[in-house]
Amino acid sequence: MHQYTDKKKKFLFLFLIILFLSSINSKLFVEKKDSFYNLKYIEVRGLEKTINLEIEKNLDFLKNTNIFFIDKKILEDQINKYNFIETYNIIKLYPSKIILELKKTDFLAKTIKNNEIFLIGSNSKFIATQKFNNYEDLPIVFGKFSAEKFTSFKKTLYSSDFNYHEIKEIFFYPSGRIDIKNKDNILIKFPIKDLEEALSIANKIINNNQFKKNIIDLRVSNQLILSNE
Repeated sequence: MHQYTDKKKKFLFLFLIILFLSSINSKLFVEKKDSFYNLKYIEVRGLEKTINLEIEKNLDFLKNTNIFFIDKKILEDQINKYNFIETYNIIKLYPSKIILELKKTDFLAKTIKNNEIFLIGSNSKFIATQKFNNYEDLPIVFGKFSAEKFTSFKKTLYSSDFNYHEIKEIFFYPSGRIDIKNKDNILIKFPIKDLEEALSIANKIINNNQFKKNIIDLRVSNQLILSNE
């Protein structure tokens, strides 16, 4: 009887040990499984290398977070801090990597605001120049205007025959009127209305080999004035 009791105790003891070890192994398995889906790598593509690395560093706080629980809005909010980004694509590569494919906006022109140079992007935003260079050849825009108004004007130019790359200066006036000076220092004064037609007329005059003036005045409807300063 005593031997039977001892065997029973040993069996119970072994059973408890096995149960305890199984619980530990199960817990370790679950923890390992969960950590398997933790974010370990963030890769940013599409911009200058230094900017890619900067954005990657700013997203470090997301690492070791379960990739399933990372809200896209958090990533979008971080991307939107950079107003020179026009489009983006977020790719989750399971189990532990996120790739951000970014596209920089096209720089259309430059302007001066509060004594600082800003770039005007095709995304209709004013962009600080600190991170960029090689924008010296862009036309400079003067006057008070919104970035949206400029990009709308640029679309009108694009749909005309006027060569945008030959423009040196653009002037926006409070009345809504616009002047353009090209790289040959020819000043074109446009009317408020019928801009598309005026652009077509100006383009034909500039491309006429007999044109020797440096001012084309189209402000008055049905009237053309050519003169020199």
